[in-house]
Amino acid sequence: MFSPKLRLILIFLFFICGLAAPVAGLDLYVTFAFIATAIILLLGHFRHGPILKILFSLRKGNITQAEHLLNTVKRPEWLSPRYKAYYHFSLSLVASHQQDTEGAHMHSLKALELGQLQDKEIGILYYNLARVAFENQDWEAAGEQLDKLKKLEVKDLHLKKRIEELEEALKQKK
Repeated sequence: MFSPKLRLILIFLFFICGLAAPVAGLDLYVTFAFIATAIILLLGHFRHGPILKILFSLRKGNITQAEHLLNTVKRPEWLSPRYKAYYHFSLSLVASHQQDTEGAHMHSLKALELGQLQDKEIGILYYNLARVAFENQDWEAAGEQLDKLKKLEVKDLHLKKRIEELEEALKQKK
């Protein structure tokens, strides 16, 4: 779980060492090991990105660091399907935190469309969609999202409390 900059520095160093190994008279296996390591790190850089570090930042509540790391992903379409889903999941949480209802809605739908998420994350996305619909005064859509959320039977107490609060607010508006 290296930072993107450190990962790129390591890729560069391993590649340079791979090129310098034959000049230094090292065995062909050493050259191959350096070049192969650089290639593996490069593939990991594009297929996984800093998604795990982003999720750890979100878990700690450090939204600014998560947003900074999300901005370092230059080609999200190159991420593996699972990491792309978590990329959009993270974007939806950051957008929700910044009160960007359109961004939260769009990224929540994209993450749900991609699948690959665990039930707790899916529950958070349904909650985001219900909250966005509630804020847009679309009571029917908010109720539908809450119904989908209840079918998941998520055991997270914090999320259950949020669901109850949103249900209460929805009952008062109807």
